[in-house]
Amino acid sequence: MIDKSSATPLYLQLVNIILEQIKSGTYNEGDKIPSERELSETFNISRATVRQALSELEKQKDIYKIHGKGNFVSSHKINQDLNGFYSFSDEMIKLGKIPGNKILNLILKEAGNIVATKLNIHPNEKIFILNRVRLADNEALMYETTYLPQWRFKEISENDIEANGLYNLMKNKYNVSISYAEESFSPCILNENDSLFLNAVPGDCGMILERYTFEKNSVIEYTKSIVKGNSFKYKVRLNNLM
Repeated sequence: MIDKSSATPLYLQLVNIILEQIKSGTYNEGDKIPSERELSETFNISRATVRQALSELEKQKDIYKIHGKGNFVSSHKINQDLNGFYSFSDEMIKLGKIPGNKILNLILKEAGNIVATKLNIHPNEKIFILNRVRLADNEALMYETTYLPQWRFKEISENDIEANGLYNLMKNKYNVSISYAEESFSPCILNENDSLFLNAVPGDCGMILERYTFEKNSVIEYTKSIVKGNSFKYKVRLNNLM
């Protein structure tokens, strides 16, 4: 399966072979892949070449290493389409996964200058702050902090959110009609706090996702999410408008 006469470097050929085996189900999430020695013997290539291929796969977050035990297949990335408004729970259900929330707390306090600017309210106005971990098939994918103006969600509770989901609650209890949302993405390095909630390693790559949700011209939600770097792949469709 390795073509030594090909212009494609040997280590990249091995990378592609292992990725194809993962895609076809030969190796599933959490499975241990063959060792350096086994791969070297199977494909008749040097262990240095195998090591380079495994290093590339680890860099791409397709596998992860446990020292003293070997290399294992990482969780599959979730393809997230950004072409329309979406909720985390609905998207996970579409993908055949079981969504979950681990609500850490829901507190009521004054907005303060920074959050007030984001919600376009007075710093002394009250806001709800919701901290939660978003899960799919019991795997932690996002650590999320949501800010909601009290004037729009007067009696919101943890039990309501747990039972209904935030956006369903907005629609069915508070008659919210979402006009549009704006999202921005930026890379980050997971700190110790993020890693604790996401079952990750401090220093791993992640993504900061910020969402502003509008009802007409009013911001009714600002959410900052820390996303596990190897969990999502985001997709945007760019139509040819020329």
